Amino acid sequence: MARFLLIRHGESVWNGERRIQGNQDPPLSTRGRRQAELVARRLRVLLPEAGAVYTSPLRRAAETAEAVRAATGLPVFAEPGIREMGLGRWEGMTVSEIQAAFPGAYEGWLDDPLAHPAPDGERLEAFAGRVTGAFERMRVAQPGKDVIVVSHGGPIKALLCHVLGVEIRSLFRIKQDNTAVNLVEVNGATRRVVLVNDTCHLAEAGADLAPRDVLTDTGPGADLAP
Repeated sequence: MARFLLIRHGESVWNGERRIQGNQDPPLSTRGRRQAELVARRLRVLLPEAGAVYTSPLRRAAETAEAVRAATGLPVFAEPGIREMGLGRWEGMTVSEIQAAFPGAYEGWLDDPLAHPAPDGERLEAFAGRVTGAFERMRVAQPGKDVIVVSHGGPIKALLCHVLGVEIRSLFRIKQDNTAVNLVEVNGATRRVVLVNDTCHLAEAGADLAPRDVLTDTGPGADLAP
């Protein structure tokens, strides 16, 4: 049986500004770097015999993966298929700017991104296809081995939908905080989700590093799912 630990990146500078990132490439914030160090320490305990780390090439994920490499000594491989969903004209805009420029569109996207895609953004079906394709490539490249995957909220939610057999349009019903830990077990054709959105490593570190939720926290420091 192989286990896949799916890790969302630490808080980026744009997360802190509640700004849509998509395929744009802001770095981790000071807070995000500390979150990455904490989750990296935890992975040494959760998956001590992992064979490799795969990361999205986007900087916020790659910097988180570097913290994992420093803590574990594991090799790190870039996997373009697990980069974040392309969000077209929204990339670089804050949520409030999107709501002003595209009334009702952001809310529609969160409710059903298949029916209400971001303007000029990546189609949801194509996004899901590239993410699940990347998952299969990693599985084949590391047969029977445990793997750590450092990615983004969107791709991780898409993979969890895939394993659970849930429609991809429901991906925003899955919560995914910065440096959240998710565990998927793969045993031949049998695949199951064991852990979702676990951030106990942040809770133990104190309120300064606690996760923030885009859907309920509308203040300037709110976290942003993509």
